[in-house]
Amino acid sequence: MTSAPGDSGDKRRGEVLQFPGVHVSSAARPRTKRNLSTLGRSLDPALPGPTGLPGLGVLREFRRDPFESVRGWAREYGDVFHVPLPLWNLVMVNHPDLVNQVMNDRDGHFSMVGPLEKPLASTIGSMLPIMEGERFRKRRRMLTPMFGRKHLARIADTIVDEFTCRIERWDHYADTGQVVDLQHEIAQVTLPAFLRAMYSTHLSDAELAQIDVDMRLLMRTVAAGVLLANPPSPLPIPGTENLPMAVYRLVRLVNRLVAERSSTPTDDVDLLGLLQASRYDDGTGLNSRDLRVELIGLMGGGYETVVASLSHTLAHLCTNPEPAQRLYAEVDALGNAVPTLDDLSRLTWAKACFDEGQRLQGHPMNPRLAMRDSEIAGFHIPRGTLVGVPVYTLQRDERWWVDPDRYDPTRFTDPSHPPRPNSAFIPFGAGPHHCIGSGMAYMNAQFLLALIFQRYRLNTPADWKPKHASTFSITLEGGLPVTIRRIDKGRK
Repeated sequence: MTSAPGDSGDKRRGEVLQFPGVHVSSAARPRTKRNLSTLGRSLDPALPGPTGLPGLGVLREFRRDPFESVRGWAREYGDVFHVPLPLWNLVMVNHPDLVNQVMNDRDGHFSMVGPLEKPLASTIGSMLPIMEGERFRKRRRMLTPMFGRKHLARIADTIVDEFTCRIERWDHYADTGQVVDLQHEIAQVTLPAFLRAMYSTHLSDAELAQIDVDMRLLMRTVAAGVLLANPPSPLPIPGTENLPMAVYRLVRLVNRLVAERSSTPTDDVDLLGLLQASRYDDGTGLNSRDLRVELIGLMGGGYETVVASLSHTLAHLCTNPEPAQRLYAEVDALGNAVPTLDDLSRLTWAKACFDEGQRLQGHPMNPRLAMRDSEIAGFHIPRGTLVGVPVYTLQRDERWWVDPDRYDPTRFTDPSHPPRPNSAFIPFGAGPHHCIGSGMAYMNAQFLLALIFQRYRLNTPADWKPKHASTFSITLEGGLPVTIRRIDKGRK
């Protein structure tokens, strides 16, 4: 589906040039300066976009609010526009057809990591998010079965058991009037459950706290690569939050857990065992280094992202009584029983609430690097250009979403809502690099929402509104302050 000719053109400044379904402002300016990121190649001078300051571009505006600044530029300049930043020539694409072109690319025009793939592989090992081409496709085929329903069914009870034990600790806060940061509490629930599903082991609270700090430092480093956060210190200075020590501790932890598995095998089903048993088409498995780096990648991608998305979901449920009440009704139908994998098909409203939370959460940019000269909507894109998909803007575009800033989970359940292109909603990315663990993320979110809404009512302070933080997974700035009230003291 594409937009009709002229659709939304009145929302943008200047004359609108019509490409098939794509809107581009003609308010362009000449561009002759070269940038290191494009290897001396100049961008198309017809590309519209903000000007900014010499040498800095629009870095100040982008860092101050990368969500609404990009959204404003999209309104002003259309579906393809240039964002001048230090070191990067960034081109944003904000139409589902263009998103498909960039993110569904299978011909090597656009890359997740570009020329960094080989240096990263030789330094830290190869893991799925930083692989491309045939190596990526082989690894993806190997790992995909781990996250299918068959294997998720084997770890679901373990996850729910750990979720339940951790959530019941919230009774300490219930009915006291104490304001609690629920985003922090969700992390304290999710991390131990995910690690238990990975390694069939219980870690101490001190170990969990250190893992949480180290994973956030690692994710902050990734966010800093696209100017969304300040990087941690690259120097291993004692007493500071620094990247080398964080990586060292994570590698040491994974080495220890893998060694423990080798010395004490278990019949328990977990992600470590599934990863060790995974095979390429030729029957070979992962080498020792790649096994460990994949485990670290799974820890980062499988834990913090769910914490962030679920925090946004709960924030909107706390501030929107009608959807919350409908979720209470859906969960009440389960009775006092702990939810199981078979219950997920009955928790359709919980899934819709999570999807709508992810839609409003969004992300300033899902980046790709142009690996060769390309063309997007008639504009020349030289090799070395950073091409970004502004997910936050895309998922709040009036062309695809009615009243886009309103929290309304019926968008995902009510067929009377206008149809929209698939690529107008991409919380887990799109194309070959679509998140391999999306099924597990949905499972965890539905379980957590059910367990929380079985037990508690959550209230945010009057007039509190969620605000985005510029982090890798887009958490809530300042956390999620709530008071907790127990629904039924007799529930287990």
